[in-house]
Amino acid sequence: MKKIKDLIYDYNDIFLALLIIAAAAAIIFWRVTDIMAYPKYLSAKEPAQQSANVDFSDVDLTQQNVEEFNTNPGSVDSQTGEAQQGETAQQPEETGEPREGSGAAAITTEDVTITIPSGSAGSTIAQILVDAKVISTKDAFLNMVEEMGVAGRLKAGTFTIPAGSDLAEIIEIITR
Repeated sequence: MKKIKDLIYDYNDIFLALLIIAAAAAIIFWRVTDIMAYPKYLSAKEPAQQSANVDFSDVDLTQQNVEEFNTNPGSVDSQTGEAQQGETAQQPEETGEPREGSGAAAITTEDVTITIPSGSAGSTIAQILVDAKVISTKDAFLNMVEEMGVAGRLKAGTFTIPAGSDLAEIIEIITR
């Protein structure tokens, strides 16, 4: 009996440590399903958090005069952008240039060579194209780039834009 008593006194600390480790392991094993589900819980919350991490570095914030202005914005359906029945939205006057969003960009009748510097943002590339009279508006270019999903594939370099190229063809040339 004395040997058992000495054994318990000598190894009491070890037994207590093993008991604590066993209890912790039992609790972790019991809750492992909740622990493993935690990444799924976080990924369900990410879309709301990602909106705060939007990169606006290529947004042009320079002030520009508005030529086409709808003085009655209540007459435009916010879903379709069309004038509601019984009311008419102001239409831009025809200037012979392609309208924004039309996809057409045939402003020049001859080939144009442009140079896009390395590191240029989408709005800078659009301004280069407007200055070279290849496209009529920056917004049409930027909208088409977003529609095509090629914002990250715009390249720097020297490009020749054939006469009569539409907006999609110009973007394709710049993204090759």
